[in-house]
Amino acid sequence: FWVVVSVPSPGYIQDSQGKYGPPPPIDNGDITSFPATVYPPGSTVEYQCQSYYELQGNRCIVCQNGEWSEPPKCLDACVISEEIMKKHNIQLKWRLDKKLYSKTDEIIEFMCKHGYHPRTPNYTFRATCQKGKLMYPTCG
Repeated sequence: FWVVVSVPSPGYIQDSQGKYGPPPPIDNGDITSFPATVYPPGSTVEYQCQSYYELQGNRCIVCQNGEWSEPPKCLDACVISEEIMKKHNIQLKWRLDKKLYSKTDEIIEFMCKHGYHPRTPNYTFRATCQKGKLMYPTCG
């Protein structure tokens, strides 16, 4: 006689009672509710990112048809380096802006320090944070 074994596809987290296992972990983020060991079908969980990380995608995911929907990502922030600004002879354009963290896709405006002149094209003085990386203009 034959025994048929069905192998669940990856991401399939339903047990024999139709309950779901824990939602997938994400880098630099966590679920906001207290984690359970099993979740009934139709359960939703909400994610939040750690400080200065930006959530991209759906904040809430739901378990249905044997698997969790796709979790969000937490995009890295840019840290604006005072050391690099000093080396490049630049400063933040808005003096009141003491914020040294910037989210992904946020624009940071720089200007030359007094007595220095741009050495890179004008557009480089409006830098965009891209997934934790930032291109700095240069003055000399």
